[in-house]
Amino acid sequence: MSAVEDIKVASNYLRGDLKSELSNGATDFSHDGIVVLKFHGIYQQDDRDVRRARASKRLPLDYSCMVRASVPGGVITTEQWVALDRLCEITDGTLRLTTRQGVQFHTVLKDDLHQLVRGINASLLTTLAACGDVVRNTMACPFPDERQAVLAPLLSQLVARFRPRTTGYWELWVDGDKAVTAEPSEDEDASAVVEPVYGESYLPRKFKIGLAWPGDNCIDLFSQDVGLLPTLSEGLTGDLTGFVVYAGGGLGMSHAREDDTYPRLASELGWITPEQVVDVVEAVITTQRDHGNRGDRHRARLKYLIDEKGVEWIKAEVEQRSGATLRPSPALPPWGADDHHHWSPIGETFTYGLPIPSGRVGDRLGVTLRTALREIAESGLVEGFRVTPRQDLLLAGVTRTGRERIEKILRSHGVVLAEDVSALTRLSIACPALPTCGQALGEAERVLPEFVDSLDKTLADAGIANSAIRMNMTGCPNGCSRPYNAEIGIVGRTKTNYDVYVGGAVGGDRMAERLRADVALADIPALLAPVFAQYAANGGQDESFGDYCARVGTDQLVTILPAPTVKRRRSAQVGSEAS
Repeated sequence: MSAVEDIKVASNYLRGDLKSELSNGATDFSHDGIVVLKFHGIYQQDDRDVRRARASKRLPLDYSCMVRASVPGGVITTEQWVALDRLCEITDGTLRLTTRQGVQFHTVLKDDLHQLVRGINASLLTTLAACGDVVRNTMACPFPDERQAVLAPLLSQLVARFRPRTTGYWELWVDGDKAVTAEPSEDEDASAVVEPVYGESYLPRKFKIGLAWPGDNCIDLFSQDVGLLPTLSEGLTGDLTGFVVYAGGGLGMSHAREDDTYPRLASELGWITPEQVVDVVEAVITTQRDHGNRGDRHRARLKYLIDEKGVEWIKAEVEQRSGATLRPSPALPPWGADDHHHWSPIGETFTYGLPIPSGRVGDRLGVTLRTALREIAESGLVEGFRVTPRQDLLLAGVTRTGRERIEKILRSHGVVLAEDVSALTRLSIACPALPTCGQALGEAERVLPEFVDSLDKTLADAGIANSAIRMNMTGCPNGCSRPYNAEIGIVGRTKTNYDVYVGGAVGGDRMAERLRADVALADIPALLAPVFAQYAANGGQDESFGDYCARVGTDQLVTILPAPTVKRRRSAQVGSEAS
């Protein structure tokens, strides 16, 4: 077993020594404390922009924390939005919408953690299980139309079944000193009573669940450990008949272990009836709990277990544990992915999809987005908000007369609307990366705007300006922004160089292929220029860029690329910035 497994078992159901560490006067947590803290939705980080300078002066690292709130299905009430906005005052002044429909706070000092986490829970959201080796925030298509009658009840059931049961979290962050000394009774089987699904060592690694909608894969169903797709009696309008179950998706990998770590799309297991779905999901989770790799965290995800044992093995195991029979799936509509931007009528109201660059909500550089959204939340003009899987925000339940008022509020604060930016700009996403993420090898969020501008110019030069291409950028191979099934995926390899992928499907059901590795960021537009030119000349009518690249194939595309730039650094230095 890896050392992390010992820490989890010794933590007394996620308590560890966090109570004493929070009050010991240090600015950071111990190694064991960091491991346990993740289950509470908190990552310790430091400002890597000043890491070397501080080290040269023999100063401690500039520590802070990232705190993540789970938002099942991305649903946030106006009251919750206002509460989260107020909590920004004890962070860096921003909210960040995540690619899993959650909300993150960055640069949170250790002494402010209790106030922040308690405040999040007071808003009826929580940070529990937003990170760690558990079922993470469950995703669901956020579009607030009739599909919610199918997705919302199942979403609630999944959250209730798989949120950790330990009281350690509530003792530490919510109930205060009164309950932090509580321990499981010596005369009861703690592993069965405290965590009936997870046990005392929880899961081998994180576990992700997503609920899609037929034909609309906005949640990237195939990137999930378990993906669920409802089937209806009459296309997209009839009664719910069941769910198609997919398992084994996961997009993380390691540059250092490309021989045995890799991204993978989920495999179809079969179709089940509505009353079976939660038990079947639990059967998949407990199969991973009992058989997943606990010795090598690089290969601890469900995707590796399925590849090692086979899809038929996992199906048999799930059927035995759940009592359900996984039947052949009915015919399904082709996959697409709605970006949910612009105004959409829903009954007598409207929903507006507002692009949020990299999901960052703040007041900066003359654009007071955070203030604008707070004003809208307090105005009564919307019924609520929905975080999308592409880090955008849906403003739901707007009346016809409220549309003009909302646009006026946004524009008065300098907010750029969907129709004001290029398609590539509104369809591009990035992870936070540097300077706070400890895993980042290179930049992502901070360089995305300038990089997108350069790609837009390259598209215009090729005669295909404003092409609707989905581009996902990440600062490391863990793939938090899901680059490996994007039309264009940009994956950090060093502080300045990236791997370039092309050919993923708009609907997320096809992997991209690596076009070239280790390319300087500034050279990527020139690298893609001949590919854009070929697409402009030879792409079929209504053929997406990803479909074109997949049809032609990277073996053919690489023959038209410019020669690689001569590297002046040793390959052994790759990744040294994040060591």
